[in-house]
Amino acid sequence: MSYYDQHMHTHFSPDSAESFENYLEQTDGLLVTTEHLDYHDAYNGGVDTVLDYAAYTEKIDALNAIHEGRIRRGIEVGYTPESHARLTSYLEGKAFDVILLSVHQNGRYDYLQPIIDEMDPKAVMKEYFELCTEAVRQVDGANVFAHFDYGIRRLSVTVDDLREFEPALKRLLKEILTKEMALELNTRSMYEYKNADLYRYMIGLYLEMGGTRFSLGSDAHSVQKYRYHFDDALALLRELGVSELTLFNNRIAYTEPI
Repeated sequence: MSYYDQHMHTHFSPDSAESFENYLEQTDGLLVTTEHLDYHDAYNGGVDTVLDYAAYTEKIDALNAIHEGRIRRGIEVGYTPESHARLTSYLEGKAFDVILLSVHQNGRYDYLQPIIDEMDPKAVMKEYFELCTEAVRQVDGANVFAHFDYGIRRLSVTVDDLREFEPALKRLLKEILTKEMALELNTRSMYEYKNADLYRYMIGLYLEMGGTRFSLGSDAHSVQKYRYHFDDALALLRELGVSELTLFNNRIAYTEPI
């Protein structure tokens, strides 16, 4: 199988210290890193997390010259309504192979911060899923919607809880389908945060609505998480009748069998 991890970070993201070189040692195939872009990044003390595109491109070009062009360029765009215009401006004229779209925060706090523990879980879920839907609707050109469960990782959410929000989840999936984006299986969400059952449910809804595009990403910030539990995620997809995964080259989709 020629499928590679489509969600990874290096030292070009502030929450990672990993190098391209260490990832390259893990495989003789293709790699892509998807570095963070989050304005007023609540998880990073409210500063702007902006990928240094020139340095990133220079590093990849230098490595590709000696590694047979094995590295592709990616970015993970963190949406807030307030940052929409700045995100659009940043992306203009820049060449990426894949753009992930995420919602990490609401402009005041990140959904992984302890403040979430003090809040009404259903209110958090409502706000988060509405923000996700808005993000997909507003941002053009993104290829993958990443970790649909990011905003509920700190909550004790069951499949029954998700069912209460099925109309909201279907609105999100409808926007994903309209934009011809892939739905990410984030394997750290599934197996480190123990949300595999939530993903099974979401995948089922997506398939019922006619979805076919799936992306597999570990969200690795170090080589220790590279291709994290990929075999388990692939087994789940096969069980649900999915036979291919979607990749992107120069933001053009193509598929690989699983």
